[in-house]
Amino acid sequence: MKNKILFDTDYSDQDTDWATSAKGNEWRRIEGKVLVVGRNKTTGKYWAMCDGDFAEGSFTSMDAAMEAAESMFDAKFGSRWVL
Repeated sequence: MKNKILFDTDYSDQDTDWATSAKGNEWRRIEGKVLVVGRNKTTGKYWAMCDGDFAEGSFTSMDAAMEAAESMFDAKFGSRWVL
């Protein structure tokens, strides 16, 4: 019988940096919550989402949408910066 390596780490709660999904959207995970930024194919503007809730309006740059998603996280769940 071959030895099996078992991992007891649940990576679904691990924080990540921004990465590109298979659909081409940018995403990251903070404290188990998912932030997503994508581009509207019709308008070319960006949208932002935090934990399933979309930010109001749209954004002219990906960086602005990422900042909006992170700000939504801070407003909903408290600051993510722990000293």
